[in-house]
Amino acid sequence: MADYSKGRNEEELEAFYPNEILRHILITFLFISAVMLGVMFLPESFQKSTDEFASFQTRPPWFLLPFYHVSSLINNRVWHVAILVIYAMTFISIPFLDRNPERSLWKKPIFLTIVIINLLMIFVLGLTRYLQ
Repeated sequence: MADYSKGRNEEELEAFYPNEILRHILITFLFISAVMLGVMFLPESFQKSTDEFASFQTRPPWFLLPFYHVSSLINNRVWHVAILVIYAMTFISIPFLDRNPERSLWKKPIFLTIVIINLLMIFVLGLTRYLQ
């Protein structure tokens, strides 16, 4: 296996985990945001491809029901997209913000409460949307 660190100083060597992963996440959000903004502000260009399915009533998959329920609670599309982006960025940034050296989830009280509240919120929103 080749050693790529030979002949390079510390500034040229960069850690993969926080730096490169963060770049990939930001580029992914950039592309997803571009598509979402295109659908929100240029719906005519996307409408032609969906006209043939206009009479077909679809139901979202079970794992997307909580997010559809949030869209029914919030009437403004911009706020709905902003809330989903903030939620996703918070979900992805938790491992970067959690600097506790303990690996067990049970020994991280703040992180454990965030996980439990998140799971309860998704379960309750999904169940209420399913029962509607």
